[in-house]
Amino acid sequence: MTFRQALSAIWQRRILIIAVIVLAVAVAAVFLARQTPVYVSSITLRTSSLAASASASGQIGTANVDFDPGSISSPEVLDAAAKAAGEPAGSADSWAVGFSLNQGSNLSQAKTITITASGSTAQEAQKHAAAVATAYNSYLKDQTAKAKTAAEAQVAKWTTTAEAYQAQVNASPNNSIAQSNLANAIASLSSANGVVDKINNAGPPLTVTSAATIGAFKGTSPLVAFGAALAAGLVAGIGIALIWDAFDDRLRGEEEIEELTEVPPLGELSLDRRMQRKGDWLPAAGRKRTALNEGLRALRTTLQVLLPTGNDVVVFTSVEPGDGKTFISSNLALAWARTGKRVVLVGGDLRNPSLDLYFGEVATGPGLTELLQSAATRGSSPTAETIARRLQPTKFRGLSVLPAGSEPWDPADLLAMQALGDIIASLRHMCDIVVIDSPPSFALVDASLLAAHADGAVVVASVGRTRRKRLVETVHALGGNGITVLGIVANRSRRRIPKSYSAYYGTSSSTRRRSVQLKRRDEARPAAETDEANEFDDYASREPEVPVPDAARNAGKTGQDRGKAPAHPADDVSSSGSAEDEKV
Repeated sequence: MTFRQALSAIWQRRILIIAVIVLAVAVAAVFLARQTPVYVSSITLRTSSLAASASASGQIGTANVDFDPGSISSPEVLDAAAKAAGEPAGSADSWAVGFSLNQGSNLSQAKTITITASGSTAQEAQKHAAAVATAYNSYLKDQTAKAKTAAEAQVAKWTTTAEAYQAQVNASPNNSIAQSNLANAIASLSSANGVVDKINNAGPPLTVTSAATIGAFKGTSPLVAFGAALAAGLVAGIGIALIWDAFDDRLRGEEEIEELTEVPPLGELSLDRRMQRKGDWLPAAGRKRTALNEGLRALRTTLQVLLPTGNDVVVFTSVEPGDGKTFISSNLALAWARTGKRVVLVGGDLRNPSLDLYFGEVATGPGLTELLQSAATRGSSPTAETIARRLQPTKFRGLSVLPAGSEPWDPADLLAMQALGDIIASLRHMCDIVVIDSPPSFALVDASLLAAHADGAVVVASVGRTRRKRLVETVHALGGNGITVLGIVANRSRRRIPKSYSAYYGTSSSTRRRSVQLKRRDEARPAAETDEANEFDDYASREPEVPVPDAARNAGKTGQDRGKAPAHPADDVSSSGSAEDEKV
């Protein structure tokens, strides 16, 4: 797949991509709605020298103390913090309390400690952090007080002991044992007093150096969530679109037709949405220079090269209903008539005739069905004069229509009659070219029965709609029936014409100004001059011409009756056919 094809696939499935993006954004919105907001606050504390040494040794003096930073998350500290914050005991377990030391792994190596706590609001997180710091500081103070009480008990103990030994020394100055014991007691008393003095002079274990901050949001922000959803949705949507396109079996353009079917493409016809909105199903009748009109003219030229002998018969069929075969056959017949040729457009779709959508009432009434039914009843083919009387002239000079007629019970059986070949042979001698609009060929044999008496068949496929497999099967089925497939037309192409051609298609500003000038000039002309200027305008009011057999033309029998529909033979079956729209 080329880069251009990838872009085309993405554009064609843009609705799918948008849907995936919307789904991703909706999931992000649900996630954000269900997400509990989390804010985190921090407070920084400086440790005292006493707290640092106690954390390293686990003792103050001879007393065992707990100065481990891990005590911050102990139940004793957290319950005290919850009480300080005015919340129930145990609620602090959900505060996600943590700490970090700026250096080392214990207080003896650290100079500061940072405590963090969370809350559902910024202010609540700030309150939680401050409460934990206060509770932990109180916990360390209690440990210090415990050590001080133990040290003071040691002071009292050694004071009493020293006094007893002093009395012994006073009583017996030469008692060396008493002197030694007194010296030890005094040393122990001095040590205990040193611990008490150290505790008294140490100050609080923790000092706040940075107060608790306003809680910062730590959840997924809406901007990040929606940005990620947009990116993920876009990537997923494009991926799905490209995978879908890789497995898509629909026709993409005329460039792949010959590789698939071994039949040459005859061209592409652009999709004209303005024509669809206006309901202008005969663009070939107008003067507008559009890509669609130029495509029809190019198709006409290609077929003229393939059918150079004259008095040719060409059948237009399609893969499936709705591919645009009736639209193309009608407009191509009109395009041929505009070149001065005598053209007969045959309604060969006996099952679902729709030429009346393009030519109105002249495409209704008795036609091919009645001719074939009459031949079946009589046991002989209709005469050329009978066939000529069935032709209906249109308001377009040189173009006549042989309606499909009423819908028979057995269309395939009627078309299998030898009389069909005689009818087509007669039409061939009445005009320069016969265009037959036939039913789709994928599941019906009607087109093959009609094309068996023609110079070839043209298959119409719809870009972005026709399945490749069905197109191949249709072409092979026609070939298997001995039908010459002249080529395939890719209808509804979305290929854009380069902007450099805007002046040729009447879309440039200068061309539009000139069109306005010509319109004003025509309005200012007298009616006679206007009619002369519209000599090649198919809408000019003229007597329509009805093709007649060569013998009748040579006998000069069409002088007064030209343009009039003669009465039908009494023995012919007459009924009007129904029409279904086949849009472009």
